[in-house]
Amino acid sequence: MSQDIALLQRLGMSLDAKISGLRPRAFGFSECQTIRDLLIAGVLRVRNKKRGLVRLLPNRAQREFGGTCTHRNIVLKARQLGITTYVAARFFVQTITRPGTMTVQVAHDQESAEEIFKIVHRFWENLPNAMKRGALTRSRANVRQMVFPRLDSEYRVATAADVNAGRGLTIHNLHCSEVARWLRDPAEALASLRAAVPADGDIVLESTPNGAGGVFYEEWQHANETGYTRHFFPWWYDDEYRDRAGAERVRPLTPEEQELVLSAGLSDEQIAWRRTNRAQLRKLAAQEYAEDPISCFLASGECEIGRAHV
Repeated sequence: MSQDIALLQRLGMSLDAKISGLRPRAFGFSECQTIRDLLIAGVLRVRNKKRGLVRLLPNRAQREFGGTCTHRNIVLKARQLGITTYVAARFFVQTITRPGTMTVQVAHDQESAEEIFKIVHRFWENLPNAMKRGALTRSRANVRQMVFPRLDSEYRVATAADVNAGRGLTIHNLHCSEVARWLRDPAEALASLRAAVPADGDIVLESTPNGAGGVFYEEWQHANETGYTRHFFPWWYDDEYRDRAGAERVRPLTPEEQELVLSAGLSDEQIAWRRTNRAQLRKLAAQEYAEDPISCFLASGECEIGRAHV
C-alpha cells in the first residue's frame, strides 16, 4: 500500500476522533471538533450564494446535524439551509478516506441530481493537485459517477426515478434527498435502497415538507419505531433571513410573533423578514420555510394530524 493511501486510511479510521489543542472557531465548528470537521473545513470548497468559491465552514444547521447525527437519520428542514451540501461533504470525506466505500446520493429529479453532482465534483476539483494525481486519481465513469480505482471507492448521484439505483450494490453511505417529492413508487424505491445498506452504514433521509401524507411524512412520524434520529431545522437557522430596513416598522408584534420572539429568540429583523415572506408565499410559507414539525406538514396537507404523533 502506498504512503498516500495509507495516510488517507488512517484518517478514515479516526474521522470522529476529537482534536485537542485547536481553537474550534478557527474552522467554524462548535466545541466538539473532529478529524472529519478539520478535513471538511480545510480542503473542501463550495459556491456560496454570492457565487464565490469558499471553504465549507458549516452554518448552524450543519453544525447541529454534525454533532447529533447517528447511522440512521431523518431530516425535516426549511429551504436552502445547506443540509444536502453538508451531507455530501461528510460522505465525500468518508469515501476518499475509507477504501472500498460506495456512496450513493439520490435526488428527486434529474436537475437536482446534476446540481448535487456539481457540488461533489467541485469538492474533488479543488483538492490539492498532489491528492488528485495520487490516491484520488479518477478513472472514466458513467454520468454522475466518480470512481477512485486506487481506493476501490465510488461516489454516485442517482435519481429516485431510476428503478435500478442501488440494485446489486452494497451501499455504505446513502443520502435520499427531498424524499417528500419522490414521484414514482417512492416507498418501493426507498425500501430497495435501504436494503442495500449494511447495519454499520450511514443513511440520511432528508426533505422539506410536502403535505401530511406520503412516504417521508410516514417515515418522520414513525422514526422512533424504526430507530431513526429526527433532526428539525427551521428557517431562522439561516442568519441571512433578515430584513434590516423593515425592522424599524415591525412593532407592535402580533401574539404569534411575540411567541416566536420568546420561544426562538427572533429579532425584529427576522420578524420583518417573516412578514414579507408570508405575504409573498401565503400558505406555502409555512411549508417552504418551516417553523415547527407540525404546521409545516399541514400547510399543504390533505389530512389532519395530532400533536401526539410528532
